[in-house]
Amino acid sequence: MLNPSATVVGAAGALPRHVKDNAYVFGYHGFIYTSQHNVSAETVRHPGVLLLSADRAPFEITLRDGRCFRTTALAIGPRVARRLKAEDMALISINVLPSSHWFHVLRPLRDHDGVVMLDREAFTHLDADLWRLHRGDGNLGLAHRVFDEAMAEVQRQLPARPEPHPDVLEMVRQLDTSPHLSIEELAAALGRTSQWVSRTFSTELDMSMRDYQNWLKQRRVFDLLYTRRSLTQVALESGFGDSPQFSRTFLRWYGRSPSYSRNPHHVRVFVDRERGDMKLVCFRQSPDTTNPAS
Repeated sequence: MLNPSATVVGAAGALPRHVKDNAYVFGYHGFIYTSQHNVSAETVRHPGVLLLSADRAPFEITLRDGRCFRTTALAIGPRVARRLKAEDMALISINVLPSSHWFHVLRPLRDHDGVVMLDREAFTHLDADLWRLHRGDGNLGLAHRVFDEAMAEVQRQLPARPEPHPDVLEMVRQLDTSPHLSIEELAAALGRTSQWVSRTFSTELDMSMRDYQNWLKQRRVFDLLYTRRSLTQVALESGFGDSPQFSRTFLRWYGRSPSYSRNPHHVRVFVDRERGDMKLVCFRQSPDTTNPAS
């Protein structure tokens, strides 16, 4: 049972239990989500994730094989199934999307143990900024800088990884622009064989080209969720059959329902609607955005 009067004390002082979550969404590179209480059933998502405790209180990640990690800084590979327990603490979740140039840092974790515990002290220089983001005092510029600096530190702590093949970045760019390209069309555009495209895509991104095209459906959600469309409109325009299917899938991805994630009573959403224009977007309540548990 939660204590509604509980506070969390860290380097920046006490925070009230009712502090809102914050979502800082910047294009197709990634997003930062902050929360004060986050206990989820098993989630699986395409992005790699860096979890940091802003107040140094530990959180717990339990993998599908039963291994449990209690720590204050953790890197998680893409599509690694896990459960999260972060109660009454300031959690910062940095999500790195497959189209980000940082994705190659976290991708290899899936081939090994799935997660790596990191040295939290090495992120101390970001503490003040992490607290600003957690309080909702930040903006997209700050969030993007924290994203890059935090991932640069992750890269320093993990074993050296080769940069992605230049043609992989071009493949991603081509699919981002034309998501319905066939593997033959993509190979022709690159002057490569279909076999090379298929093999290289799987090796570099740890997913098939079809998996990536399915990921683009998930990414489409980011374009639509933080608008004034209803959840039914978001679901249909993202390629889902109906709103319940979309809500179940979103919950499996992120451990939060889409209605919760854009409800202004629970979450402040910072999203870049126009390039270079940083703004806070608020939403009016609608019939299908009122139930956080849906």
